Amino acid sequence: MSSSEAAVVTIEAVQEKHFADLARLQKDFLNSKMMCCCVPLGVFANEAEVRKAFHKCPEMMKVAAVALVDDQVMGFIQVVLHGMPCEIHTVEKDEAYVYMIAVDPDARGMGIGSKLLEWADEIGRQRGCATISLDVLGGNKAIGLYERRGYVAKPASCLSLPAMFLFVSCFVGLRIRPSGSPPYWNYGRDIFMVKKL
Repeated sequence: MSSSEAAVVTIEAVQEKHFADLARLQKDFLNSKMMCCCVPLGVFANEAEVRKAFHKCPEMMKVAAVALVDDQVMGFIQVVLHGMPCEIHTVEKDEAYVYMIAVDPDARGMGIGSKLLEWADEIGRQRGCATISLDVLGGNKAIGLYERRGYVAKPASCLSLPAMFLFVSCFVGLRIRPSGSPPYWNYGRDIFMVKKL
């Protein structure tokens, strides 16, 4: 695609036909993070696991979307609402939480992340949520996108910073990916960001 051509990005709800592409995006996203400093988190990401997660909680498909460019899945977002399973955050009753947002490395800079976040905002509003939130590791280039979209970082407690540094250093790992993911261990902290809807 030439620089003068703008890509047409469409957002649609996740369907079973997207599961293989979701596994691909999740694997790429998670492989930039390491478990116990040596095992990529994406090692378990596959189509069967995607299918299993959605069948375990079918409501999750109603709050998940893909971004399509020329009918190819180039991005994915999973929102979690109160009462849905989420092992990394306790979702409040009036909150929507962005569990995962991933954009294919070849499609970054095309506005896909912004469109997925707009979709998530709308889902949150439709479900009566007052806020939408997400977690991001310090140093991630997407922080600027989140700030432009209205997300504000909430200060971490003094007690949580050392624990988060140890967790990120030991379980996410000391790794710089060729695809451009930042060296998270340099920052060693989780940033919780919130936006009012």
